[in-house]
Amino acid sequence: MSTLVKWLVMLVLWLLFSLLAFQACVKDCCDGCCAPTEATTPPPPVETAVQRYPIDFNWNNAQAFTNEGFEAMRTRLVNEMGPDNTLVITGRYYASEASPDPAKYATMGLARAAMVRDLLAQYIPAERIVLADLKLDDNATARAGYFEATDFEWRAKDAKETSEVVQLDNKAVIRFPYSSAVKDPDPSVDEYLDKLALRLSQTTERVRLTGHTDDRGEDDSNMALSKRRAEFIH
Repeated sequence: MSTLVKWLVMLVLWLLFSLLAFQACVKDCCDGCCAPTEATTPPPPVETAVQRYPIDFNWNNAQAFTNEGFEAMRTRLVNEMGPDNTLVITGRYYASEASPDPAKYATMGLARAAMVRDLLAQYIPAERIVLADLKLDDNATARAGYFEATDFEWRAKDAKETSEVVQLDNKAVIRFPYSSAVKDPDPSVDEYLDKLALRLSQTTERVRLTGHTDDRGEDDSNMALSKRRAEFIH
């Protein structure tokens, strides 16, 4: 075999070896670092629980929604009905909320009270129910969710409000009717608050308003009632 042929054979063998080595390298890379990656799915957003109440409403809407706890509330009201007392349903509303039917209801509060009266009509005669309303300052939080907007009070026939101010060493207690955040005008309360307002306008003193309830009922409902009582005095 001539020298030229030997060189040609060696060149062909070297080319074959180089080709095989290159293919093996590419395969190892694709099996490892070039492997396709799996797409990841982001976790679902965490849902925030919306607080609801036995009877609640949403902004600028007179429709009453009933939820968990409504039956217990209704039963309590029915059990408190005496032979001649009257149930006062007070519908609360914010200053910017308009009546859904001005010809029928002067305010959104009266419209809400009427809606709740209709919910109870099967259990409490309509002639035993009186509607009232209470206007509140606008609240940005109320625009975004659900809120309670009715108070209940059983009143004896021809009964007069007997609430008063009890003054202690460093605080005063103003009594409310049972299960209600609304009070009829009371001379003793008005006189006390007028004097307090005058005093605060002339000094740097500050007062804290704290609403209280008894220990009956659900904690959430009692907390909401105590807050409304403080807001009423404010």
